Amino acid sequence: MSDGRAVATSGVSPVLSEAEAQAVRRGVPDPGIPLPRVAVPTVALFVASLAVWVLATWLAATHASPWLTIPLHALVTFTMFTVLHEATHHAAGRLTWVNELLGRLSLPFVACYGSFGMVRYIHIEHHRNTNEDIRTDPDAWTSHGPAFQLPLRWLTIDFWYAAFWLSRIRRRPRREVVETLVLVAGSAAGLVVAIASGHLWELAVLYLVPQRIGLFVLAWWFDWLPHHDLPYTAKQDRFRSTRVRVGLEWLLTPMMLYQNYHLVHHLHPAIPFYRYITAWQRNQDVYLAHEVPIATAWGRELTASEYRAWRRLTSSFYAEDAVEPAAAARRGRFHRLTVSDVRRLTPDAVSISFDIPRHLREEYRFKPGQHLTLRAEIDGREVRRTYSICTAATSDLVRIAVKRVPGGVFSTHLCERVGVGDVLEVMPPAGRFTLVPAEGNAKHYVGIAAGSGITPVISMLSTALLVEDGSRFTLLYGNRTAESIMFRDELEMLVRQFEGRLRVVHFLSGDEARHTPSTGFEEVVPGRIDPEKLTSLLRGRLAPDKVDDWFLCGPQDLVDQTRELLLAHGVAAEKVHVELFHTVSRTRAIGRTSAITATIDGRRASVTSEGTESVLEAVLRSGADAPYACMGGACGTCRAKVLRGTVDMELNYALSEAEVHAGYVLTCQSRPTSERLDVDYDA
Repeated sequence: MSDGRAVATSGVSPVLSEAEAQAVRRGVPDPGIPLPRVAVPTVALFVASLAVWVLATWLAATHASPWLTIPLHALVTFTMFTVLHEATHHAAGRLTWVNELLGRLSLPFVACYGSFGMVRYIHIEHHRNTNEDIRTDPDAWTSHGPAFQLPLRWLTIDFWYAAFWLSRIRRRPRREVVETLVLVAGSAAGLVVAIASGHLWELAVLYLVPQRIGLFVLAWWFDWLPHHDLPYTAKQDRFRSTRVRVGLEWLLTPMMLYQNYHLVHHLHPAIPFYRYITAWQRNQDVYLAHEVPIATAWGRELTASEYRAWRRLTSSFYAEDAVEPAAAARRGRFHRLTVSDVRRLTPDAVSISFDIPRHLREEYRFKPGQHLTLRAEIDGREVRRTYSICTAATSDLVRIAVKRVPGGVFSTHLCERVGVGDVLEVMPPAGRFTLVPAEGNAKHYVGIAAGSGITPVISMLSTALLVEDGSRFTLLYGNRTAESIMFRDELEMLVRQFEGRLRVVHFLSGDEARHTPSTGFEEVVPGRIDPEKLTSLLRGRLAPDKVDDWFLCGPQDLVDQTRELLLAHGVAAEKVHVELFHTVSRTRAIGRTSAITATIDGRRASVTSEGTESVLEAVLRSGADAPYACMGGACGTCRAKVLRGTVDMELNYALSEAEVHAGYVLTCQSRPTSERLDVDYDA
């Protein structure tokens, strides 16, 4: 069956005229979903709804609490409307009599005073004239009025339907009019009998109150949620006159009986409700190309690009293999990426964006907080450095920020010599300093950063606030002057965008801080981020019981002092996440002579070490391409598992206690202490 029309077989008349059906189908892809002879799930829904109604009515007859029976009867109103809705669109099966029978059997549970023909006519008018004024689109009653009126409008949707139909009664078929008037008269007579016999309370508990609740929910979910505030009508753009609502689908899809994908119904009105998601998945690219309206479960609107990234993000965060999205990064595999944009952030910092080829996009998918390792040959020597990704994981952009370090070979090269069109060797994303957001969370995160330590944190805060509509983020950011603040304009924009959910406190150690006013949720505090200032905050709005997770990134002294302070104030260790940008060099002890075997990307390399060099240095000397970046124990790129033997690991700022307990070490910080050492970089 083609979408948007009923099958015209013997004895079957289409719901829409052929001209109307063509208008519905125009430009809409075929979902490839045939209509069954009888839609068994729809019939099953009718039977289950009837069983619930019988149970609720029996409970009421046995004097069960109305607080139990009214919700059950209201649920029946909602579920029976889905059966009625399917029959209205001839989507309950190819057989006309099945649709006619289910429509008439389900209607009394929704509105006993209406006829099936009347309901079908009103609903099809909504489809033909979606988002027009209320005199043309009857369902516009639920969304086109003042906000304070909307709940009352949802409660009275059937009264408006009656007025809408009566204004057109002269043009309606005689049979439909007679059937409707008979049902109205019968319903009125039943109400009079209930009042006269003293059973109005029973009628209210059994029908009037739950039906009103059910209609309220239906008007809200079926009409307002999919259509409110959309500027396009169906005649202007069918793809943009109705929205889908994504996220929390494990809950919303069964609870809303698939109407979270209401757009699919408007584009393909004659496919069964339980196939909406299948249709969406089959034609998603076409829908997104038309910029269909998409909202999250919490109402945040998404562009097509944001949806693709959001879907990719949420579908991968909790997969078992998502602990490290790019396993290739551990094996040191580089790809040549073209620089697509270079922007000056401060006098001594730039951002660099990369053009990711289509076949590598999954490999360069990242978690907020992860970094890229870059490799280049400078002055005849291979140099590697790690730089955090500084964009939201919901975007399609992969961008790093580089701050020039005095005497820094690689940072100077990137800041002064690299331009658009240049090609750099880049590993896929890696790193365990991450914030993994989950839709529905309502948390308070705090980030403490200094200088270029902002780069992973800005990715974390922008992603978390986009994905978790109920969460807040406080950023304490230290710099010398306002001019040296990386991403200053972007932070100001994010503060405005998230309307109070993001608070940024700038700590400026230069003299100008005393003359820089605080505005809105951006504050300026003179001086460095030090224990005294942090202690004051910990006794106030950043009290440990008010913060869910802490993310610390910056020089070693700042990170170490802050972590110790947080632990001293009762913050649980697992809530404090750290990453260093600069580590303090220490004098290393000498290990012992050892035969080292390393497994890298499935291959083995063997070398003998005298113990005066790190395990990583020995493996690299053997000619093997072991993964590494910072060489300071901060990034975790050189992580490997000890399979045999022992090592002395001097510094560790990247591995968790659980990883160390499981046998993992940072090979750049480890020297062998056994005669034989076997390590596996692939583990």
